[in-house]
Amino acid sequence: MDELAQASTTAFFTLDAFNGVRASSVVLAIEQAMEGDTTAWGQLIDQESELNQRLVEQGIKEPGIYTNIQWDPAMILFTTCVELTNDGRPLQLGETMTRERFGRFPFGDGSALGYLMEYIRPNRSITDNDGQSSYDELINLLQQITHGCEEQHRGHRRFEDGFGGMQIHGFLSAEDVKKLRQNFATRVWTASYDEPLDGGVADVAKHFTTLLKAAERRAVGLALRTHR
Repeated sequence: MDELAQASTTAFFTLDAFNGVRASSVVLAIEQAMEGDTTAWGQLIDQESELNQRLVEQGIKEPGIYTNIQWDPAMILFTTCVELTNDGRPLQLGETMTRERFGRFPFGDGSALGYLMEYIRPNRSITDNDGQSSYDELINLLQQITHGCEEQHRGHRRFEDGFGGMQIHGFLSAEDVKKLRQNFATRVWTASYDEPLDGGVADVAKHFTTLLKAAERRAVGLALRTHR
């Protein structure tokens, strides 16, 4: 689709290499801390020495004390869970062109996964023959990475209003990445007959699957992030 290369939107969507298992614990600990109970946060820092060290290197004194961290929840989640290279830089997944085509989509709010969620449909020739569970899992995992940290799922916007316009939409663990890639490969899905962009669903699935494979090769999870 030529439109993908030409698209220009106000937000850029990024798939970041992410520690999804840790992120699940961090999210719950942040939510409890924001309600006044910092016990889970302190326990998490005590249990994960690498996490403690990462925050210390970012200038946080005594990271186990939640109130010592002046960042917003989105920044805390991203900083604690983004996967880093040996020299401390965020781990890049896939080729630059693939990331660009995924990040700027010429429809709606510019979210390729949002478009995919709206116009993906079950492939009845398969789902009617013992493939429904695979399709359901595919949709559940797509929901998780596309909207799992948003208000509609968590009941608040704490991960949507980060510094500099950063928004964490959702994330997956490394195991979930593998499951999602496998479910896309089964072809239990198809595109809606009335999708507005000819070949749009197939094109998003192609580039998304490429990034899923890149994450799977590195044994990392993924987070969907918006920044402006």
